[in-house]
Amino acid sequence: MYRIHVVSFVLLVLVSLVAFVAHSPGQVPLAPGITANNSPNSWVDTRAIEPSRWVEPGVIPTQQAITPAGIQSVFQNRLHGISFGNSDSEIYVVTDGFLRSSKGKLIELNWKENRVVREFPLQGSPGLQGVRRDPSSGDILVTVGRRDKTADVELARVRNGALTVVSSQLGKHLAGAPAFPTGTQDQKVRFGLIPLTRDNSVAVVDLASGSIAGKVPVGVAPFAAAVSSSGTIAYISNWAGRQPRAGDLTAPLGRQPGADRAVIDDRGIASSGTIQRIDVSRREVTASIDVGLHPTALAWDEAGARLYVANGNDDSISVIDTSTNTVKSTLALQPFARAVVGVTPTALILSRDRMRLFVACAGINAVAVIDTRTLRIAGLIPAGWYPIDLALSPSGKHLAVACLFGLGSGWIRNPRERMVLVNRSSAHVLPIPDEAQLEVYTAAVALNNRMVAPASMADRQASRQPRPVPRRPGDPSPIQHVVYIVKENRTYDQLFGDLAEGNGDPAFLLYGADVAPNHRKLARQFVLLDNFYAAGSSSDDGHAWMTQGNTTEYLVWPGYTGRGFPFDGTDPLAYAKGGFLWDAAARLGRTVRVYGEYAPADLDFARTAERSTLLEEWKRGSDFSDRWKVSSPIEPLNRILVPDFPTFNMNVPDVVRAQIFLKDLAEWERGGSMPNLIIMLLPGDHTAGLRPGGSTPAAMVADNDLAMGQIVEGLSKSRFWKSMAIFVAEDDGTEGVDHVDGHRVAAFAISPWIRRGTVDSTNYSHLSMLKTIELILGLEPFSMFDMISNDMQLSFRMEPDGTPYESEVPKESLFNKNPPLSALRGPARRAAIESARMPFDVPDAAPLPVLGRFLWHDRRGWSTPYPTPRLAAFKPSTHSVP
Repeated sequence: MYRIHVVSFVLLVLVSLVAFVAHSPGQVPLAPGITANNSPNSWVDTRAIEPSRWVEPGVIPTQQAITPAGIQSVFQNRLHGISFGNSDSEIYVVTDGFLRSSKGKLIELNWKENRVVREFPLQGSPGLQGVRRDPSSGDILVTVGRRDKTADVELARVRNGALTVVSSQLGKHLAGAPAFPTGTQDQKVRFGLIPLTRDNSVAVVDLASGSIAGKVPVGVAPFAAAVSSSGTIAYISNWAGRQPRAGDLTAPLGRQPGADRAVIDDRGIASSGTIQRIDVSRREVTASIDVGLHPTALAWDEAGARLYVANGNDDSISVIDTSTNTVKSTLALQPFARAVVGVTPTALILSRDRMRLFVACAGINAVAVIDTRTLRIAGLIPAGWYPIDLALSPSGKHLAVACLFGLGSGWIRNPRERMVLVNRSSAHVLPIPDEAQLEVYTAAVALNNRMVAPASMADRQASRQPRPVPRRPGDPSPIQHVVYIVKENRTYDQLFGDLAEGNGDPAFLLYGADVAPNHRKLARQFVLLDNFYAAGSSSDDGHAWMTQGNTTEYLVWPGYTGRGFPFDGTDPLAYAKGGFLWDAAARLGRTVRVYGEYAPADLDFARTAERSTLLEEWKRGSDFSDRWKVSSPIEPLNRILVPDFPTFNMNVPDVVRAQIFLKDLAEWERGGSMPNLIIMLLPGDHTAGLRPGGSTPAAMVADNDLAMGQIVEGLSKSRFWKSMAIFVAEDDGTEGVDHVDGHRVAAFAISPWIRRGTVDSTNYSHLSMLKTIELILGLEPFSMFDMISNDMQLSFRMEPDGTPYESEVPKESLFNKNPPLSALRGPARRAAIESARMPFDVPDAAPLPVLGRFLWHDRRGWSTPYPTPRLAAFKPSTHSVP
């Protein structure tokens, strides 16, 4: 095998150093340190780390660079909100728990010293941007959704160094940030407003007594509130817009019976966003105002009668005239020379003189600075990965930025010690930049987002010469059929760690030649992709990245808490405005069939025929005709969805899915026509843990391997093979460990047009694969992410090799079962009991770090220590050769 490895180094370090030093002449600012963490979880680094003077630009799976300005502090687990305390050196952050069942923290930090002052354990998850300072009392208030049977929302307060509950039983599951009157004058009764995201109401709380003065019904999924200085008027943002009216096209937000419904467009995407004015004293809504999609954060210039609204799924800021309650203007957030989709504003804050509006732009990892006099973008400040909250210091001289995913894949202490875990959020604080500093920062953000070099396909000359991967949409390709297979949760090292040809580590191998021979054979016969990354970190955003080239702030926060896990087409608020791959292909006249993707996993896990029974039927040659009835809440998808192909259900073997697909392939052979685009869910490698009597994890991976091999064999022996490309990728790598990075996953490009027997070490991601599919089918990019991504043309060649593929049967039996509980002792017994309690009706619902450990010990033995991840390598940006 020979290796393809074309790397274009970008001068990120130089720009980031200039940007950092610009705000503090003569000093090299501190690079990320990590706060103390007393978590008992052995997979979390609990050591406090002294700040370092290293400056490293991390590169994240979307192939953007991260060079945050200011002084950084890094936190274990995801950071959900930030606030200054009563001095410029004091900040408070709220972090979520590491697992869904664990609880968050409120952390007080002296950011100048990078020192944790104190930590306060929370009784659940913090709210969305759920920490704020009351300007009147100086108290820090926090919203919390309890992680117990009650799921109650509470309001807690830090006063005199202690955290106490102010008010409880406000609502269920999830709340936004607490909001207070902006004035500091004495008031007879001082109310705080709490947006109850799950309950579609706003709680009005007496801040002195903690009593609930009332609740105001509002629109769907309220997110944020802004209260007048007098406390008499408030505005609330509704993430999913207004309540539906008779005749509206609607869809449920989640899978629960009686779930709220949102207004949708004809693609099934939430299409309403509203702001409502509330008379606090009368507890009623007095005006409703239509704005952009996904209105979240608010900033109110009361003196100027302006309310600014961040529209997360519209890449815009609505400016409301509060004297008339109408939209005065809408600012499109287009910070670059090229128009982009995916800027995703998530947080707002005004400067003290109200001349500048700071906007956290999660999609471009930056803070936009808006001149409020002209409503133009004055510049950009580089931030960490996915900024989601902002705070202004009491003096107005410093800006604090909270970033959900932090610094990307970079080192903590030194270049030889890197961190794999994705839950590494950050906060950074910087002086408010002047014009000269802002100009340097703006250049850094453009470079970080690859908006300087001509990365767009639009810059390439049109060509009528057919190429397997055209240089731009609309150019011809000999490939007329694309098969896109989505799998579940295996890292590169788990499957390929011992392949000498690639960058693997055998210490992390779980499923080798005996379990997954087709994975290895396909990688060796076609191309081994040893530098491929999942753009998401779990199934909800993983499937979004793979089919939409984008994700929404609702998914990653996660705003769906209490509504259901929206990986499968069950929540229209989870979908990006740009739409889906199948819609774009159909609009261009391409024929499309979808097998299982974005259809709800509503096949009852307990009532589905036993896996072993279905395996026996498969062995006898059953074609499983009309066994299942599948549909999607996304109505346009139902027109192309295969109704008898099972969706996510770990009781259904993947070889059964393959059997159903191969039956359709035989019909296409007879008819002489095959769809241009096939999207297929093949989820069996997710496994169902160590449930007593259930299929072993190895048997399920072997089943997945054989199914993939049979599908490729069938396609390669069909009449359509010469004009076909098959792309396969895991949606995420959350169940395993990888020596490079937790996002690195197994992926495949299979076609007669592939450079066979090669290793392609180009830095690819989900977006590279999606972009390649777009170019083959003639589709325009969905967002800035696939627009700036490289394609995979280096894996292709100009002459085809039509040699078909021959699948192999794994040595691992597909019928192997976990032992009964009575045969187990010690940790194996405890793992079996815990596995039996885990939910496997939807992907990633089980606690994945725990499940990952079970899978490790199941293969390596209970006395073999779980491996410590050693590397999370910084990868330079890579570009395809034209």
